[in-house]
Amino acid sequence: MKPKALIVCSDSPYPVVVGGYERLISDYQRYVFCYYDVYLLVCHCDGECELLHYGTLVPPHRKLEILFEDKFEFSLFIHPDIDFNDRTLIGPLAHRIPSFCFVQRHPEKQINEALFRGILTHLSDRPHSDLLRIGGSYNPEIFYKRRSGEDYVLCVARIYPEKNQLELVRDYKKKVYDRFGLPLHVVGGTENLGYFRKVEPYFDGVAVIATADTNAPMQPQSWRSASEIADLCSRARLFVMPSPRESFCIAMIEAMACGTTCVVNGNYFGFDHAELRPHVYGPITRKRGAIADTIASALENDVRIDASEWVKKFSVEHTREKLLGFIKARL
Repeated sequence: MKPKALIVCSDSPYPVVVGGYERLISDYQRYVFCYYDVYLLVCHCDGECELLHYGTLVPPHRKLEILFEDKFEFSLFIHPDIDFNDRTLIGPLAHRIPSFCFVQRHPEKQINEALFRGILTHLSDRPHSDLLRIGGSYNPEIFYKRRSGEDYVLCVARIYPEKNQLELVRDYKKKVYDRFGLPLHVVGGTENLGYFRKVEPYFDGVAVIATADTNAPMQPQSWRSASEIADLCSRARLFVMPSPRESFCIAMIEAMACGTTCVVNGNYFGFDHAELRPHVYGPITRKRGAIADTIASALENDVRIDASEWVKKFSVEHTREKLLGFIKARL
């Protein structure tokens, strides 16, 4: 029988992956923690918590029994939006089970590090022996190099203000499509209907093509599975990420694994900048100019960057070895 592990987060990949946290949770549960029987405790903003076992809801009457009577080898709390001051569930769990916490940037003022055996982060200003700097991860069984055609430019992300799709689609037809004839495929649904409606008028089906169901952009059918995204990456001339700030963009490393040239324009603080610099096109420390201009420049100069070998350091196998070694040394 496998030992048990618990992931605690305010996000859930069920019924659909909508962003980086959901992809991280899904991959950790199925691949990184594959030697464990993993439960996921989802803490909703209204204070309610649901316990899931590989996507299946544990009946509410059994939730506390499993959490407090079963023996978990460790728990991983994935910030943000977890109330660590909660004295009825979260606090007792963190004290009872050997616990670890992931934060995008360290230190995080909301986190009492004394609760945890170790901290995981993308970037730290105060490294110490019980802190592991770790990047995102991807599944190489799904995302791997199999190039076939270069028919469009691809953007994969939830349609959200922080992802900056409005700037991208507003300039795309004039600056890219009219010059190079490559349509833009915008892949992803939304959690912000107001922002989606601002972006939507630019979805003309010719220069800019969206996969979201415009009648129900917040519903699961507006999102694409990992295998569908891998196929889209393999047929794209460029992958573009227009957001002015990213920690560790999992969608981008998935595109890299497919051998797709990645175009960016922002601050990618979750990477070592010296390492990332040769493997993408565009600014990586701050936004400079418009993302459509960066795309046009990449096409005009026939930029082709194959980062599929470099990115293997972020595969789930490498992440598993690094992360489980850190955890086991502190249990």
